[in-house]
Amino acid sequence: MPTQRFIFTTALIVLTIATQLGACTNYNRQRGVKNTWRSIDQSEIVPGTTTQMEIVKRLGPPSQVIDLKAGPAFYYLAEQTQGGGVILILFNHLEEKITYDRAVFFFDQEGVLVDYSLSKESIVYEEQ
Repeated sequence: MPTQRFIFTTALIVLTIATQLGACTNYNRQRGVKNTWRSIDQSEIVPGTTTQMEIVKRLGPPSQVIDLKAGPAFYYLAEQTQGGGVILILFNHLEEKITYDRAVFFFDQEGVLVDYSLSKESIVYEEQ
């Protein structure tokens, strides 16, 4: 029959190991294209004047090109994920916040900008 001292020592060792195997985590991850549309002067983007080539030159290649009947649309997406939590052997708790920053540019069949829209939600643009 184990003594109380043996049980206490064993429990203390198990508790020590369990707390040493736990960890806290924080992370910040970016995906998609660089949200350069947040850094340019919006007056430079003029429906009826600005072309597809000018948009690509200023913003880079889009995340997706969508072929619509009226003409193509360039879809730009930047995603930022921030999170953190506690990871233990028997219990894990993580919280995550995802922010989507989007821009969509609509062109006619000749490649001239018809309209565009930027998401209300944005990620701070940081030049690197």
